[in-house]
Amino acid sequence: MKGGKLLEGESLFNDASGLVLFRFAIAAVATGSFSAVAGLESFILLAVGGLVVGGAIGAIWVLLVRRLGDDYLMIASSMLVPWSAYLLGEAFHVSGVIATVAAGLICGWYQHIVWSASVRMRGTAFWAVMIFLMEATVFMLIGSSLRGVVDRVGGFAVVLDNMAVPVLLILLALTAARFVWVFGSDAIILLLRAMGLRRYSPIGPRGATVLGWAGMRGVVTLAVALSVPEGFPGRDFLLVAAFGVILGTVLIQGTTLGLLIRWAGLSDPIHDRPRLSMSDAEAAIAKVQAVRVEQLAYDAAGELIHPQLLERYQRRAVLSKNYAGQEEQFADRLHAHFDLVLEAIAAGRAELLRLHRAGDIDEHVLQELERDLDLEELTAWSMKS
Repeated sequence: MKGGKLLEGESLFNDASGLVLFRFAIAAVATGSFSAVAGLESFILLAVGGLVVGGAIGAIWVLLVRRLGDDYLMIASSMLVPWSAYLLGEAFHVSGVIATVAAGLICGWYQHIVWSASVRMRGTAFWAVMIFLMEATVFMLIGSSLRGVVDRVGGFAVVLDNMAVPVLLILLALTAARFVWVFGSDAIILLLRAMGLRRYSPIGPRGATVLGWAGMRGVVTLAVALSVPEGFPGRDFLLVAAFGVILGTVLIQGTTLGLLIRWAGLSDPIHDRPRLSMSDAEAAIAKVQAVRVEQLAYDAAGELIHPQLLERYQRRAVLSKNYAGQEEQFADRLHAHFDLVLEAIAAGRAELLRLHRAGDIDEHVLQELERDLDLEELTAWSMKS
């Protein structure tokens, strides 16, 4: 899990760095001149400045978000953070993209601390819809842009005749370059291990093949193509190439990646595997909760004042401990248990709606009890799966 989060963060910064470098390339073509030294200095300034601005925005959000005191304001603030980071970064003439990534990583890391459970549930649902809408919008933009390309060049047949082969060559070059990079990186690791530096382990030919094939392109490629200014030489071809690369990598590599992974028979390296399984982590949490409830279940005179809670948490700790490592043995009984729980929730939901339709409860009671049933249902489905 830790390795996955590191890879996600690395991927975000790679995309951000690529967008900055692409802007340099556009500027070089537009001006007809480019200095490697000046370009490197500018890139460092843009990247470091973006990190500073994004880090500051993220830190301010972490410090102030709790003071808002309202779930919806807190969720709205999470939407304003990336816009603020980008606009402020551009205002200071540093990379707004890298500033946005830095702020997003900080907010994502600390949202587990500064957000309450209700804010997190609502925020997760909100951002799931927002991400879907934004990604769909990008694809609609590229579709409308391609329509303009087709009209300008004289029809779809002309696009195929003049651009299909170059786009195919670009797709092949991208795929080959990724394989060269992945296998080359693995070779460097082997060389370093031969020299006595054994901090990293090579992933091997099968792993490198899978990693090299997992080079699907998506929204970032579209965003780069759409960022090219109108009237730029070759813009129409860039749009077609971006769409062709995305289509090719998603349809070819994306649909065959699962088969390749099964062929490779890969497994996580021991040092990359989490020390605890989900059931082990649940057992650890249940144990700590039972200890804490036991500490507070008695009053100052030593009299037990929360017997039901104490019994509940102690029983849960024992069951979690027994279940950890024995998941297959308890699978059938667990599924049957939560199937019954889901049936009970469905019956309760039907009764809740009947009470509301009959006018026995108002809208507020409906929403509160429906939320409780929703949480119970989500928990049941989570435990069942």
